[in-house]
Amino acid sequence: MEGTLRVLIGTAAEEMSAAFIHLAEPELPGAYRLAGFLLRDASEAEDATQEAILKAWLAWPRLRDRSSFGSWFDRIVVNVCKNRLRDRKGIRPLPLDEQMGNEIRTADPFRAALARDEVGRLVATLSPDHQTLLALRFWRDLSLEEIAERLELPLGTVKSRLHYALRALRYELDRQTREASR
Repeated sequence: MEGTLRVLIGTAAEEMSAAFIHLAEPELPGAYRLAGFLLRDASEAEDATQEAILKAWLAWPRLRDRSSFGSWFDRIVVNVCKNRLRDRKGIRPLPLDEQMGNEIRTADPFRAALARDEVGRLVATLSPDHQTLLALRFWRDLSLEEIAERLELPLGTVKSRLHYALRALRYELDRQTREASR
C-alpha cells in the first residue's frame, strides 16, 4: 500500500511539474522583458524573473483557473518588481570607475536601450505604480481589461490610474522642456 501511494504521489507531482513547465515556459521571455523595463537592469530583471517563477511554483497548487496562468504570472512579476523598486529607494549605489561603468552599461541591454530613449528616462521618474501601468499598456500592449485582470483592479481604477500616469509623464516632459529652454 505504501509503495502504491508513493507511485501515485510521484506521478501526480510529475504531472503537476509538466503542466507548470508547459504553461510557464512561454511566459518567461515576456516576463523578463517586463521586469527589465520596470527595473531598468538586466541582472535585476533576471533575478526578479527567477523570484517570480519560484513564487509561482510555490503558489501553483492554489491556482484555480489554469487558463489564466499568463495573467496570474504577470501579476506575480509586477509585484516582485514593485517590491524591488520600493526596496531600492533606500539604497545609494556606489560610484564605479569610468571603465567598469561603461562595461556594465554596454553589457546591459535594458540600460543601453532606455538610456537612448527619452520616454524611458521620463518613465523612470514616475512612481512604481505608474511605471507598471505604462509598461503593461504600452510595453506589453495589453488592453485595459487585461491590465485590470493582471493587477486585480476594477477597470475604472485602471483607467483612472493610467490617466494620472500619462498626466504625470506629460508634466515631467513639460518640466524638463522648460529647464532645457532656460
